[in-house]
Amino acid sequence: MSSHLTADERGIILPCPACGTANRIVYAKIAQQGRCGSCKTGLPHISAPVEIESPASFSALVSGSTLPVVIDFWAPWCGPCQMMAPEFAKAAAMAAGTAVFAKVNTDEHQDIARQFRVQGIPAFALVKSGRLAAQTSGFQPAERLLAWARQG
Repeated sequence: MSSHLTADERGIILPCPACGTANRIVYAKIAQQGRCGSCKTGLPHISAPVEIESPASFSALVSGSTLPVVIDFWAPWCGPCQMMAPEFAKAAAMAAGTAVFAKVNTDEHQDIARQFRVQGIPAFALVKSGRLAAQTSGFQPAERLLAWARQG
């Protein structure tokens, strides 16, 4: 599985670990484990960060996810963001099945960053049931990020 997943307006695209076929996990069923549409192998829980590619996919994720969504606001030029990336991926793997971790590039999606009033990066937001539950910023080891998300 790649280090990042993608999403569209209908769900997260998850490759099958057995055959590689892309499977869409709809947001309303994101907490469930599905089966590959091609080979019928059981699919794992979402365990890698989801790279946000459009405002529409972001909106669909945060409004439709049945799991909490932890959002990493970052930029490619940001040194602390680059240091945070492996910790964010580690936290996503540790939280598989209990939360979804999404990455928003603030250079590409300034409108989303403005919506969350992001003023410095890396910054994090926790969205539960479509509503902002908590925000924090700065480098966070995976364990601390998970503890923050569970408290939020």
